[in-house]
Amino acid sequence: MNPDPSGSGQPTLVILVLPSVAGVTVALQGELDMVTASWLRQELDQVFAEPGRKRLILDLSGLTFCDSSGLGAMIGAYNQVQQTGGQIALVGAQERLRNLLVRTGLDRILPHYPTLAEAESAFTPPPPTPDI
Repeated sequence: MNPDPSGSGQPTLVILVLPSVAGVTVALQGELDMVTASWLRQELDQVFAEPGRKRLILDLSGLTFCDSSGLGAMIGAYNQVQQTGGQIALVGAQERLRNLLVRTGLDRILPHYPTLAEAESAFTPPPPTPDI
């Protein structure tokens, strides 16, 4: 869990790093804003410090709010992935966030999938075709 800058006793963003078939999934729950975007950046720095991490899925299904700082953190994640020659995908963004991604044009560089399984299969290469 992350610290609570509001003093309410509840974190405003929970970041879960989970292994996935395709690489690593970072699940976000709560609010991704000016304060919490820095938490996400720090967590992603740790994720990419591990060798071989080239595929990242950001699970946004638990986000209740995202502002421009949150979008900036997603762009930062995209840049980190690009530096490793990897891939990134977004999963489960609520309608409001999906609309924001479209309006800002980020949907063109940050592919979005409705489910984790669809994102993982997008990263999984097709099986090799047998030589005939």
